[in-house]
Amino acid sequence: RKDGKLTTRKVDATGAIAYSGDAAVDGKVKNAVEMMHRLGNADRARQSFIRHLFRYFMGRNEMLSDSQTLIEAERAYLDNDGSFKALVVSLLSSDSFLYRR
Repeated sequence: RKDGKLTTRKVDATGAIAYSGDAAVDGKVKNAVEMMHRLGNADRARQSFIRHLFRYFMGRNEMLSDSQTLIEAERAYLDNDGSFKALVVSLLSSDSFLYRR
């Protein structure tokens, strides 16, 4: 404004999640917090996060022979209430990591 005073404006924070591959995740959301919660509780998002962490630590994409490592990493994460530490320990103590090429 010309007089130097700040004014407030309404912000439309609505949005939608589309093409996630999970009908329970897709749909309209009221705001970013609702979107984070919906994605945070999605199996596919969790598995994607674990897969990308695997790729970071291994320095390569996963192969079919790594499937047991990924299954065990997800189990460690879930069994420890979403512990990032348990996930990292599982990956770094796996055969995929110890015998990586």
